Amino acid sequence: MPTMAKHDKPHALGFWTDKDAFVKACEASHHAGHHGHQAFTPWPIHGLEAKMGLRRSWIGRPVLFMLLFGAFCGFMMQWWMMKQDYPLNLAGKPYNSWPAFVVITFESGILAGAITNLLVCLLIACRLFPDAKTKLPSDLLTDDTFCLAIPASAQDQLDILEGWLKEHGAESTQRYLPAPATTPEVAHA
Repeated sequence: MPTMAKHDKPHALGFWTDKDAFVKACEASHHAGHHGHQAFTPWPIHGLEAKMGLRRSWIGRPVLFMLLFGAFCGFMMQWWMMKQDYPLNLAGKPYNSWPAFVVITFESGILAGAITNLLVCLLIACRLFPDAKTKLPSDLLTDDTFCLAIPASAQDQLDILEGWLKEHGAESTQRYLPAPATTPEVAHA
């Protein structure tokens, strides 16, 4: 949940300063069957995804494909230049001497994979499109506070979720209520 403003469901937010209590609450949230819960942490916590029941990321597959495609393109570019376009006899070696192509092949693969990872991860998977309305639920999230956000199907369920968060050690709770959708007014002539 990079920005709370992009969600149309109400959420109950629980805040912790103790990392271990936060991890236990995330695991309990998964076991309680809460779907769509999200965690905000000031630093990465190893293994939190598994405890929250999140699947492995799909980002590695397109990155691997583009890495291999970039390596293939880099190799074929060198082969074409050295064998077809402008063959040079260098110390009597064959024109398509593949050991000389290893470095450029590796580097072009890494470049294609890194660019794909940047674009796919930042823009698509994490939904980090530039947005002037990005707002975190609390300013303390970047310092030392952990947050678990659990979506509620209706506003009357927020009381139950806030009680559940307090039972699992939340030091404070907060409600996120989405802004009502406004329809633009149409001027009549």
